[in-house]
Amino acid sequence: MVYQDDGSCITSNRKHDFYHFMLAEHPLDAQEPYYKVISQAEFEELWHEQLQLGIEDWHRTKSLFSVGTRVEGYIEAFFPQGTLINLLVPQAVGITDTSALKSETPAEWMYPRYRVIAEVSGYDEVNQWVLLTRAKVMGSPYEEAEVV
Repeated sequence: MVYQDDGSCITSNRKHDFYHFMLAEHPLDAQEPYYKVISQAEFEELWHEQLQLGIEDWHRTKSLFSVGTRVEGYIEAFFPQGTLINLLVPQAVGITDTSALKSETPAEWMYPRYRVIAEVSGYDEVNQWVLLTRAKVMGSPYEEAEVV
């Protein structure tokens, strides 16, 4: 989580208009003056507050993407938890197993914006992500004008 000087917050579970998805790519140096070490309980409280700000979007997303539904989107980012899929609806993010996706996909297709079809298998309430299974990369990227 990043709290900016203006009081706004950027979380790693949602795409930011300017910063995209924020996730540290290396260990952070807690001695740097712009970092604040907080307890797990403080983090959980702040995370919950941020989730509540997007709860209407989350309920809408779950109503649009019910379990068993076939969906289309595109690769947005690769996270340790899996591959994030843009579901072509504002604030709708899916996640699928990267290892399974890589096992059936040519390496040259494993890039952001490549089209993906998948099936909704459930929901990650902690991150407000749609869980996807049977994901397949279709071999062609979305054009800039098509990207949500």
